[in-house]
Amino acid sequence: MGEFINGAVTHGVPLNETSADTLVNLATRFGTDEETHPRQDDTDTEDTPVPVPIAIVGMAMRLPGGVSCEKEFWDFLINKRDGLCKVPESRYNIDVFYEDSRPGAIRTQNGYFLKDDIRRFDPEFFGISKIEAAKLDPQQRMLLEVTWECMENGGQTGWRGKNIGCYVGVFGEDWLDVKIRDPQDHDRYRVVGAGPYALSNRVSYEYDLGGPSVTIQTACSSSLVGLHEACQALYSGECSSALVAGTNLIFTPTMSTSMSDNMVISKSGVCRTFDAAADGYGRGEAVNAIFIKPLDKALRDGDPVRAVIRSSAVNCDGKTPSISTPGSAAQERLIRRAYKKAGLEVSSTALFECHGTGTTVGDLAETSVVAKIFGDKGIHIGAVCAVISVYLIKFIVHTEP
Repeated sequence: MGEFINGAVTHGVPLNETSADTLVNLATRFGTDEETHPRQDDTDTEDTPVPVPIAIVGMAMRLPGGVSCEKEFWDFLINKRDGLCKVPESRYNIDVFYEDSRPGAIRTQNGYFLKDDIRRFDPEFFGISKIEAAKLDPQQRMLLEVTWECMENGGQTGWRGKNIGCYVGVFGEDWLDVKIRDPQDHDRYRVVGAGPYALSNRVSYEYDLGGPSVTIQTACSSSLVGLHEACQALYSGECSSALVAGTNLIFTPTMSTSMSDNMVISKSGVCRTFDAAADGYGRGEAVNAIFIKPLDKALRDGDPVRAVIRSSAVNCDGKTPSISTPGSAAQERLIRRAYKKAGLEVSSTALFECHGTGTTVGDLAETSVVAKIFGDKGIHIGAVCAVISVYLIKFIVHTEP
């Protein structure tokens, strides 16, 4: 750790030995809760307390490092395993595209890829013909497997025909990119088999789910926005429960090339979050899902309650220096709004997970916000509250949506 965590609020403040110490120092230097509280006039407009907490009753996952369930994920973290690997030949030939400084090339050979053979699928189990299954985006196929496991994990049965929502967050459009590159590939399955918009509806269709079916593509926030929308649908009664998933599989060099040209990807392929050596983020694959329903309904039905969502909130950075530059003021307003809706004090927080991309701009915005909210008038970061992004991002990396 060293150098600076720059930005409108934190410019010129040197990093100490640990990011936790730095955040406490920032909170002390830049004032108390009252001094840094953002525009009160526009934070009170939508702070109605949530009607009822939401329970997470089921979960399933595919993560780098061969992780396919929560037990394996826990073992992966406890044993400090690492999912980093060279781009598999089954995706594309990285040796052709790799060059750490040439424009139009990819500046790293590494990433965090699933060990699963993404070509394997049992179409008969889902009632899909072999011909159609072969044409589907592998993300559709893996989503079907993971969401099925998710509902089984939550003890859900007899879901067909029920008012269950499906919300899927996605980042890229790699399979569509693959299909477009082949001018002879014009079959009737392309429209529903390759477009990212079909991810959620594929799940809803195959499982006969009658609730809202929405694919969300808001870059790195896609899955969390999907979770927020699912919670809103539960509050309003649009659905009785919901599947919420996020998916990212990397098939082509297109996105990595563009990110390399913009110096977004790390040369090592590793996120060095909150580190002076940070030079971008590492790209990773994942397909994850959770099943949610109102807490009172989960308790009534005897469902396993894995965690409870007390509130969620969504906003936009507005006019920042560039469209991809995060705004610390907007992030602060968002966090405070979420806590107010939940009726919780920030001092009750035991753990805070950052986005943690390992990019200069992103890390600076987040550290300043965490310091202001959880600092002098809240809790001392590193004592009661743990900032876990450094740990998770190091071994699992940034899976994007």
